[in-house]
Amino acid sequence: MSTPHQKECLDFQMNNCNFMKMICISKFLCQKFKEAMQGVRDSQYTFNQLSKTADDETIEKWEAKAVATQFD
Repeated sequence: MSTPHQKECLDFQMNNCNFMKMICISKFLCQKFKEAMQGVRDSQYTFNQLSKTADDETIEKWEAKAVATQFD
């Protein structure tokens, strides 16, 4: 096997590998998006449960801290 042939084989292999990454990344990103959305739903549920058990004064303090943190 000559050096140009080796280079050609390696180039083909690397191009194929990169092409397959591009093809499969959409499946990967869709799966990650679904996992993120499930995490958002879980967080919202937990937040709502926590908010139901907290009194109004505590919630007002949390909201004030959240606003202050956003502007820092």
